[in-house]
Amino acid sequence: MRIGIDVSPIAARPTGVGRYTRAVLGQLLATGEHDFLGLSSGRHRPDPAIVAQLAAHRHLPLPTRALYALWSATGRPQADRLLGGVDLIHATNYYLPPVASAKRVVTIYDLSFLRHPEWSSPKIVGPFSRGIRRFAHDADAILTCSEASKKDIVELLDIQPAKVTVAYGAVEPAFVPRDREASRRRVATRYDIKAPFILFVGTLEARKNIAGLLAAFAHLQDKIPHELVLVGQPGWGTQDFDEALQRGKASGRVRVLGYLEDRDDLPHLYSAAEVFLFPSHYEGFGLPVLEALACACPVVTSNATSLPEVGGEAAVYVNPQDPASITSTLSRVLEDTALQARMREQGPTQAARFTWDSAAAATNSVYRSLA
Repeated sequence: MRIGIDVSPIAARPTGVGRYTRAVLGQLLATGEHDFLGLSSGRHRPDPAIVAQLAAHRHLPLPTRALYALWSATGRPQADRLLGGVDLIHATNYYLPPVASAKRVVTIYDLSFLRHPEWSSPKIVGPFSRGIRRFAHDADAILTCSEASKKDIVELLDIQPAKVTVAYGAVEPAFVPRDREASRRRVATRYDIKAPFILFVGTLEARKNIAGLLAAFAHLQDKIPHELVLVGQPGWGTQDFDEALQRGKASGRVRVLGYLEDRDDLPHLYSAAEVFLFPSHYEGFGLPVLEALACACPVVTSNATSLPEVGGEAAVYVNPQDPASITSTLSRVLEDTALQARMREQGPTQAARFTWDSAAAATNSVYRSLA
């Protein structure tokens, strides 16, 4: 098949959608079964290493939101014709483009902007909420990354379950347990972070419950020697926790590393950390949880949405709506070295249940069903 695929998310500094798209596409390209033709838009072109593997690539140098507006208003340009004709178009980031005749698959990672619009930027809630129901009904098939997200798609968009296929994410090969002492030395040298520390990785935004995370640490910090290390770039809703974050930084106990340009450091941070704390309100999948498990880092995460699917029996769970639950559970894990040892042993086994081969196979089964 000739398959057109949106490669816009595979940017120089990809977030979860970009990493997911890159990994699944990489596996599919390796099989050689289909010819993939990339379509992208925006000021920045996608990663040239991926583009080089495509049969062809068409980049539209206009803002992606402007392209969406043009598609919405005119139904032009048709994506399959932009690529010289394809059998199928895979929209990898929610927005389903118009086509002349190609089949269409759309990936919907989660519906947080519908389920909890208070945790999403109005720039997302407005355009995505208006179009997502139509996109889901117009698509020939839908891919998503967890059973929790599938449940939301079926309930909120009134879609038949058979139309939605779950293709779980996985971790990159670099995420394996590292020698703890060597990782601690590397983290200390590069970031001046001394063990022990509690780690969070993800966009710093309201949906991730940064406010609850900071509150739990503030209640415990006089009783424990740990620092709290936050890795990620700011997102939407920082006003909910900015004051608490500034207090934590001023105390010298909260460190914000921002986006890690050298992603090789991330497995070492997971391996060196005492606990990975991720009390997010809502996740379509929760890739950082899986990364932490793969690196044998004890995980304390939410009992909400997809996170129990990812963590299984290897993680310990909290109610993200209850700050006392986060505080008491974090304290228990930090105090119980036997529990930590058991979690470090179980984590990689749980993470190994999720593979990019499986994600690509699930995606390819959808392609084949539409051939």
